[in-house]
Order: sequence, then C-alpha cells, then structure tokens
Amino acid sequence: MGAWGKEPWDNDTAADWFGALWESGNVPAAVRQGLDSESSDEAVAALWVCAELCRTYVWPIDAFDDTLRAAVAAAERILNGEDPDGYLELWNNDAEVVDRLRQFREALVARLPSAG
Repeated sequence: MGAWGKEPWDNDTAADWFGALWESGNVPAAVRQGLDSESSDEAVAALWVCAELCRTYVWPIDAFDDTLRAAVAAAERILNGEDPDGYLELWNNDAEVVDRLRQFREALVARLPSAG
C-alpha cells in the first residue's frame, strides 16, 4: 500500500477507487461496491463519500436506505477489526483514524430512517 497521509483518499488504492468511481457512470453502485470491498482502503474511501454525500435530497432516494445500512456495516466491520486488511492495525490504532471512522459511523447512523 502506498499511503502518504491519513485522509481516506491519501493512498494508492483509494485514489484509484475514486478515479474509477467518477468514470463508473453509476456512483451509488460504485460506492456500494466500495463499501462491500475486501479492500479496507476502498471501503474507507466509500465511507467518506457516504458521510459527505449520502443525505436526503442529495443521494438517489432509491439507493438511500441500502447505502446507509451498507456504510454503517462497513464502518462497524473496520472498527471491530473484522476487515481482511486490518485497517486500524495498519495505522497502529491511531486515535485520529479511529475517531474519523467513529464520526463517519455516527453521522450515518443518525441518518438512518429508524434513527429519526
């Protein structure tokens, strides 16, 4: 992994994923694929997209609930150390990285229909 920073886009894998996302033509499907990816770098990049864009009136309504649920599941998988890459271990459980993932999760949970 070529990582040059702690931001979700600061590594080779995520940068490639973002490039493919915009070329995909179907952003919600590409984000969902990223969330479900075996690559934690891709999943974290997709989590960032969800935390920023998966909102009522922004995200396509027909994909909204499923995307939110998949994003929460991806965040929990990584936070619980259940991801194949061991993302948090790669970052030595850096508090900034852990806090960012928790913030993503909290923001996404708050947008779930059952949370309102």
